[in-house]
Amino acid sequence: MKNFYYVFILILVLSLISRLFSIHFYGDTHVDNEWGVILSNLENYGILGYREESGVVFPTIYTPPLYPFFLYTIKIFFTDQVFFIKTVLHVQMVLSLISIYFFYEVLKKMFSEIISLIGILIFSLYPLNVYAVSQISSITLQVFFIVLFFLSLMNYLSNPNLIRLFAFSIISSALIYLRGEFFIIYFLTLLYIYVRTKKFKVIIVSFLIALLFTSPYLIRNYNTFNVITITKSSGYNLWRGNHFNAKVEGNQYHDNEMIEKVKNIQPSKNYDLDLDEMYMQEAIKNIKGNPSYYIKLYFKKVFSFVFIDLNSTYENYYSYLNILPKIIISILTLLGVLLLTKKENILVYYSLYYFFNIFLFSLFFILPRYSLMLLPIQIILTCYLIKKLKKYLTYDNKKIN
Repeated sequence: MKNFYYVFILILVLSLISRLFSIHFYGDTHVDNEWGVILSNLENYGILGYREESGVVFPTIYTPPLYPFFLYTIKIFFTDQVFFIKTVLHVQMVLSLISIYFFYEVLKKMFSEIISLIGILIFSLYPLNVYAVSQISSITLQVFFIVLFFLSLMNYLSNPNLIRLFAFSIISSALIYLRGEFFIIYFLTLLYIYVRTKKFKVIIVSFLIALLFTSPYLIRNYNTFNVITITKSSGYNLWRGNHFNAKVEGNQYHDNEMIEKVKNIQPSKNYDLDLDEMYMQEAIKNIKGNPSYYIKLYFKKVFSFVFIDLNSTYENYYSYLNILPKIIISILTLLGVLLLTKKENILVYYSLYYFFNIFLFSLFFILPRYSLMLLPIQIILTCYLIKKLKKYLTYDNKKIN
């Protein structure tokens, strides 16, 4: 037992060193894209807004709020830009290390100590997971809360009580604040809990807890935009991945007609809603106009999500440190799925979670970092494969002897 403990400590040390190395050599030096604009507006106007017109900042409903507020909270205490960026990256590093510990707890609930250590070694040193902490991106927070989501779910199912249900529901709320579409996964997970427990009141209580913690932002959006939602960007995301020049990773190609349509939308508090609706109509028109083309594009996205994007424009995407681990872990995951039986119900849930995410996000577009959202599931299913192979080899050796 002590040996396992020392091995885990060694993995944590290697994880810390690798992440410090990543931050030092590859770390972001500024907050760019929408994060920078939103952070600036939060600082200067106290408004979670992206667009400014004539000195007026309009509230946004496009971006999930948790990561901007995460950045803003750190900026309150560390105003110097250089120190602020370094602090963000090192906080993300700490969250990533904590994720390793909690994921180890997840694995130990299903597998032996040695298989759990193999799984945590893969998780902790997976190159994209190491690199992610060095970027101003919400993906590290997503991985952190996804691991907590799985742990809280398993804790509740193993020993149902109100405290564990409360923890599960709050963590689900955090993920909804990070990814607006996570509410679909949350509802499907509630359905799974009901199938396992046959207690409908548990579903109601969890939903009310989650609603309580998301209600402040839901009320904000209802008062501002007259809609009840965390984010409203499905139209833009659908169009970004479904126009004639779209790539698997999505791109913002605007022809002259689209440029005019964007210009014709008047600045107002409903600008995000009007813009998103315009993009939705354009995306639907595109798909209806050439369904066979977009069906083929959809399956390209599925293949890219599972294995590799054959036409990526991202810098260093085709590095062996990126594509080889991704392809190998995906193959092992699929082999693990093939060996599943109905009695492995929690693993069946994880496999359904895996495929649902792939098929859902492929409707839109696939960024390289999205694969990290599925990494914990892939490692769980890979560990299951190792477990089955170990059992088979042990049985085979007994027969020989």
